[in-house]
Parts: sequence; C-alpha cells; structure tokens
Amino acid sequence: MFAIVDARAPQKAIDTLQNYVSDILLFNSKNITYNSISGHPDIFIYQDTNELIIAPNSPKILFDFFHSQNIRYKMGTKPIDPTLSGSVLYNCLSSEKYFFHKRNHTDERIIQAVKNKMKVFLPQAYTRCSMITIDANNYVTSDKGIEKKLITNGFNAFYFSPDKIQIQGHKNGFIGGTCGMYNGKIFFLGNILFHKSGERFQKFLNNLNVEIVNLNDDYLYDGGSIIFV
Repeated sequence: MFAIVDARAPQKAIDTLQNYVSDILLFNSKNITYNSISGHPDIFIYQDTNELIIAPNSPKILFDFFHSQNIRYKMGTKPIDPTLSGSVLYNCLSSEKYFFHKRNHTDERIIQAVKNKMKVFLPQAYTRCSMITIDANNYVTSDKGIEKKLITNGFNAFYFSPDKIQIQGHKNGFIGGTCGMYNGKIFFLGNILFHKSGERFQKFLNNLNVEIVNLNDDYLYDGGSIIFV
C-alpha cells in the first residue's frame, strides 16, 4: 500500500505515516492551479473503488510514481487550470453505491466511470475536500450546504466546523482534505482532539468501529486528502 500526500504536510505526520505504508509520494505541482491547492492530490486524482482517474496535466512526479510502482490509472479528458471550474473536475467522491459532486463540474471520464451509481449533486464543487465517506450511510462534512443536502437525501451527516483547520493561504481548510481512510482506519494530518468538536467526533467514529490515527499533535492540516493506493 502506498500513500500520496501534500509535500507541505507537517513532517511529523509524514514520518508517522511511513510506519503504515510501503512508500509515500510527497505531492506538489507548479504553475498549474492555485498555490493553496497546488500540493493537493485530490485536485488531480479521482479515486473510485477499483480505479484511479487523473488529470492529463498532472505533474510528472505523479506519472513517474505510478509507473515505478505499477499502479494502473486512467487519464481524464480535461486539464486542471487556475480557475474555480477548472480546479474541481476531479475533486469528487464515491461510495460503493453513490457518487457525490456538484452538477456539471465533473470530468467526462469520471461521469462515464460512475454511470451505474446513484448521483447526489451537492452545492460545493470542492467535494472531496469537504467530505469524508465513512460508509454507505455515514458521512462527515465541514460544509453546511453539503450537510443539509446529505440529510435531505437520508444520509447520516456529522458536521465538523472548518474553524482552525490549517491550509496554505486561507483562514480555514476543509475536513475532507485533512485525512484518508485505509483498512478500517482513518488517518489525520494533525490531531482531531485539538478541535472543539474533537471529542464528539472521536465518539462518532468509534461508534462506527473506525480506528483513528492522529499522525501528529497539532491542529488539523488540509493537504488535499491522504490518498491510499
């Protein structure tokens, strides 16, 4: 198992993560999109249950890493760019049965890949940044609009305030960008107990039998998710 994580993530978190995976790609890009999200793998990579779809203008280090580790992927149709609409094309989220994104903001190759899933269209185009899929019925979000839409559609939604989630260049980040799930564990860049909702969030995850791994003792850092492949 390998991990892809923002090269600007806290060094202590990266060091701890190395104990759980075979190798880590420290992800970064230049002159493709906003600096704040330039190191965020979830801007360039869409991850489904059995496949990866990546932006065709992803940085060379990503292609080199996939090739060196024999990781299979498909190429998306549109490149990432510095506009809002051009930076969210791959920032969508799936569970086994459902697909989540803002309508008309998704790369066509992903639309084809999820044609048999039920679509839940959300008001936030930075969907993976803003959400965590725990299982088919339970989700976490730092976006009030997403929370409302999930509840309306019959899902259980835990709201985690973006307050004091660290991110490059902005006041607050998003909860989805602080973590990744693998093998029944959820790994956080930071420690959820530094947050005012941390104990309540910990109880929520424990009740769902999800093991929590806080990779370092600090406020949560939004690095565009930890992608396990």
